[in-house]
Amino acid sequence: MKILLVPLFCACMAPAFAGLGGSPTSPTARALSSSVTPGAVAAAAAPYTDMARTLDSGTTIHEYVNASGVVFAVSWSGPFLPDLKEELGMHFQALVDARKQPGRALSQASVQQADLVIFSGGRVGAFEGRAWIPSLLPPGFDTGNIK
Repeated sequence: MKILLVPLFCACMAPAFAGLGGSPTSPTARALSSSVTPGAVAAAAAPYTDMARTLDSGTTIHEYVNASGVVFAVSWSGPFLPDLKEELGMHFQALVDARKQPGRALSQASVQQADLVIFSGGRVGAFEGRAWIPSLLPPGFDTGNIK
């Protein structure tokens, strides 16, 4: 019995993924991931990697990773919302707080702070959003490139 408890305990101690502002999500650690397509983009002044994955739900997630290996932006698009707590990491609470603001549209939320930008919206069957940390953007990166 002791032998079985050690692997179970170790599995429970596995680190959570950092999301935005942290390391890219590992495709092997995500039961819901059906495919991952890393693509390197090296513009003259903005080298980064766009790690795209499609969940079993059909939602596509892009993680934009800078040369230091940090996720500086994420985006999502598809019929279902992904786990935004995982994708936004420590920045998730800012989105939760934005949704509590009076007078906002029920299907949309946005956060525009000095070092955090989040746009999320949609309806059943069609959700999309994007988030980035301005201080982590590679020099010359255009946020219009976030898919």
